[in-house]
Amino acid sequence: MTLDEAIAELSNRIKSVSPDAVIRIQRRSAEEAAIRAYAPADHEAAIKDATQEMTLNLLTQDDLDVQVLVYDIATSLPPQQ
Repeated sequence: MTLDEAIAELSNRIKSVSPDAVIRIQRRSAEEAAIRAYAPADHEAAIKDATQEMTLNLLTQDDLDVQVLVYDIATSLPPQQ
């Protein structure tokens, strides 16, 4: 799996449990990225449940380090893209 495919799949998983989440992507290298999800606080556990296993598999099987960070949109406004 490529980094772009991993980001797309993880973003889809986030949107499936929190449709109004605002997602920001930061690519750090060809193998590393951070996905910041700004969503209601009560969606945090569901987002982590939907993405945690995949991020671990990406790291151990595909050598891709993709972090999913969840922020409460009520207290942390997403930066402009």
